[in-house]
Amino acid sequence: MFERIDNLVTKHGFSFQAWDDRYSKGVWAALGVWENQIDTVRDLSSDGDLDMIPAMEFVFSTGWLPYVTGRSLLEAMQVLENRLAELPADQLNRESDWATLVCGAIETLRDSTDGRSNYGEIGFAQLSNLPYSFEAALATIER
Repeated sequence: MFERIDNLVTKHGFSFQAWDDRYSKGVWAALGVWENQIDTVRDLSSDGDLDMIPAMEFVFSTGWLPYVTGRSLLEAMQVLENRLAELPADQLNRESDWATLVCGAIETLRDSTDGRSNYGEIGFAQLSNLPYSFEAALATIER
């Protein structure tokens, strides 16, 4: 049923987490190359202060990051599986350009929030929306 999620977790060593969002966005389903990437998104999604808004706008600005929400766990996992189905099959592994882009996006998010003070005074100015499509994001990789 969730073949791509299962493959990334069982064969490629990705981490998977799901959690209920306290602020009515629903249930999250998330994959990360590293567990701490998901922790970054989960922690920011439940911050409960104004920092949460630009962080979640950043996460939801793209159609290729493996962080989604649904009304239920089953729906969230289906949304994530559908998102993965839109990517080229050869990208669904740790050594892919997609994995590099995911790592870079979450590092940018994490770096923008390190040392922040309450209510967005430090950090989020450097966050801008990511390219929405995977193809546009690929064009940003320096080779």
